[in-house]
Amino acid sequence: MVNFFLLIGVLLTGIAALLYFAPKLRILNFVDYHTPASVIRINRYAAARLLLPVCVSAGCAYIVEMRPELAVPLLFPVMISILVTVVWIAAGLTRLKDR
Repeated sequence: MVNFFLLIGVLLTGIAALLYFAPKLRILNFVDYHTPASVIRINRYAAARLLLPVCVSAGCAYIVEMRPELAVPLLFPVMISILVTVVWIAAGLTRLKDR
């Protein structure tokens, strides 16, 4: 059986790596990039914040390997961590745009 939490973790790690190593790309759809210089700063900021759901997904993957019956209830911490990360990134954008 494929561990769904590992799939989420790998996907989010790939997005974080893309934001960090190719910071000139404008791939965040909820961000209003003002200047080209702010694109790099915002993407690097978002890449670091995306590691929170990666860590939560890795923890949930470990727990599901030990106790498979907890797979469905553990979807909620992963979803909550993704939502918290989006809010965290959006809240920090006002500070980064003003520089």
